[in-house]
Amino acid sequence: MPSVPVLILALALAVGNGCSIKEDRSLCPCSLILDFSEVDLSYEGMTEIRITAPDGFLYYDDNAVSGIYYDMAGEEAVPVYGAEVPKSMVAVSVTRGVSGLVSGDGGVVIPLGYECPPVFMHHSVLDAVAERREDRVFLHKDYCRVGIRMLSGDGNYPFRMTVEGNVNGFYPDRTVSRGDFSYSFSLDAEGMAEVRVPRQTDNSLVLVISDGDTVLREFALGEFIAEAGYDWTADNLEDIDVSIDYAHSDIAVEVEEWSGSFEYDVVI
Repeated sequence: MPSVPVLILALALAVGNGCSIKEDRSLCPCSLILDFSEVDLSYEGMTEIRITAPDGFLYYDDNAVSGIYYDMAGEEAVPVYGAEVPKSMVAVSVTRGVSGLVSGDGGVVIPLGYECPPVFMHHSVLDAVAERREDRVFLHKDYCRVGIRMLSGDGNYPFRMTVEGNVNGFYPDRTVSRGDFSYSFSLDAEGMAEVRVPRQTDNSLVLVISDGDTVLREFALGEFIAEAGYDWTADNLEDIDVSIDYAHSDIAVEVEEWSGSFEYDVVI
């Protein structure tokens, strides 16, 4: 039978070794496991994880892919990421494609004069009052690539294009932030260009065509996109192709997954 000093030492070791059987386990953290099996891990840019709790808890990793390991789930090895969080409600945000544009509160801010980054986001709110909690990450496409093709009778494209709007970023929960958006670009030798715009809340996007300091025409791009039936609330935004017949003031909008196009006569 062990002596009294040995028993005291054993009890002391048990108490000091994390969350013991005799300890209030509500004070122990929850092991949060993020399942990345639905995410393309070949992406070379940074993937950022931000986890918050009401008590001010903040967990942040700006290069989450480096922390992913493979866990056996049945017969398959699943890519997962682990973090210890408080046993409470926690908010999980995963963002990809926005390196250098994340603000102090975890949101994405698009500087004036820049196009939207190729942003993919995941957000969930979890009850982490458990020993272990799992969450599957689904990264959603929150930007739209607008391909622009200018049809000019003489094949000359001296135009400068500017897309303007009133959404300038995203909050960690994937809702958009209001602010000025403006990005200018030029057409290539074939009269084509692309611009990425963030998820919209209305039809206020405008396409301004200028030559030097002279504004030649303005197109209510957001209105034409809406008329084509585009859904800005979709989980994953489709890309759009816009053709502009400059000479006849016609504009055609074609959405990536649809067949055909929608044409409009533009009154200047």
